Amino acid sequence: MIDKQDFKILNELQQDASQSVLSISRKVKMPRSTVQHRIERMKANQIIKRVVALPDYAKIGLPVTAFVLVNFHPTSGLSQQDVAQSIAKLENVVEVHVVAGQWDIILKARGASLKEIGELVVNQLREIPGVGQTVTSGSFFVIKEDP
Repeated sequence: MIDKQDFKILNELQQDASQSVLSISRKVKMPRSTVQHRIERMKANQIIKRVVALPDYAKIGLPVTAFVLVNFHPTSGLSQQDVAQSIAKLENVVEVHVVAGQWDIILKARGASLKEIGELVVNQLREIPGVGQTVTSGSFFVIKEDP
């Protein structure tokens, strides 16, 4: 479990994980050694899973983002988690969530064009055993995206 001070530190790391512990300590108004200790504890407890770079996807040739809703087709003999694992292995698929509601799986894909994402859906995703109906929604622009 983490407290309010840990949340403040975590928020600073989410904004910019490359900033120094000293910089974070000044922003959260805590001693540098305390901030360092709390960060190490959160890493040891797997609260902080990993530190990653968040690229500008347009600048690396992947300007288009789409979300695909997937219905699980149970007659395949596979579990819903097995199907989600197969989906996660597809190139350009960056997130896969097993969800409750009208749809069973939601995925996030990135590509150079909507056509490229369409080819991913039609030629790869729909060929996976256990994938039923799909609906794809392209993203116009991002308001907020956390790593």
